[in-house]
Amino acid sequence: MKTYNNHPIYYNEPIRLNEEQTKNPDLVFDEFFQCYHLNEVRQTMWQWLVTVVSGADSASKDPHERNNDMFFYEQIEMLVEGVWVLQRKGGQMRVSDTNVSDTCIGNTKDANSSRFSKPMRLVEKAHSHPEEVIKEAFSEVSWRDLYEYLLPTWLRVAVVSSESPYSDGDGREVLYAFYDQLLAFVEALYIIYEAPEGHNPNCLSEEQLADPRRVVSAFFQQFTIEYIRRELHDFLDAALGYDGVYPNGFTPWQAWMVYGQVVCLVEGAWRTRCC
Repeated sequence: MKTYNNHPIYYNEPIRLNEEQTKNPDLVFDEFFQCYHLNEVRQTMWQWLVTVVSGADSASKDPHERNNDMFFYEQIEMLVEGVWVLQRKGGQMRVSDTNVSDTCIGNTKDANSSRFSKPMRLVEKAHSHPEEVIKEAFSEVSWRDLYEYLLPTWLRVAVVSSESPYSDGDGREVLYAFYDQLLAFVEALYIIYEAPEGHNPNCLSEEQLADPRRVVSAFFQQFTIEYIRRELHDFLDAALGYDGVYPNGFTPWQAWMVYGQVVCLVEGAWRTRCC
């Protein structure tokens, strides 16, 4: 903790804002979003969170600390998006009210945009190109790897983790039920978008194989998108919180990776409503 955080003068008071910014915080909003696009902020914050919760010497090894870090990340992301909405509602950049010329502002914005720029994460493309996101997700992790190794090992780790949402019988029962439907959902998407002719199903019945879009539709009828997002988040948290020896060479990084791919499949399918 920074030493001045508890200083009586600075306690619960701004320390970085100058007098002008304190009187007009809109200036801070304008300057921030001149330097960073909203997508760039989310990407940078996500990378921070990954480092915090998966680092070898991370303080987030404790499950409670990890939950606190994830909650804080979500709240900061909401705060940034709220400020972004307010800033856009305010119209054009209000820094024109200062002594800085429009030309100078434009040059600074161009330079900052070039410097602070990152490509969109795959899941961020789900809204505009959902089918491409699904296909790319399967190109990065195959159905065979998901079905035979990644998903079952993830499940195995999650249910034996002593500090997880699934540490009691009821929690594990709910996860098992969700997991079975998730497997069918992922295979149905694979058949729709990627499976070669003559694919032998692993989870689907002959009737489901004949109409995989109905399987996808049934998945979203059984589970709301909000529930799916939260369950996958808890599923990931359980894997990262495992304090034993990971089986079959499984690692926390693989848990992050497969979580990201499954989220892409879910968000892409939700956007297409392929049913």
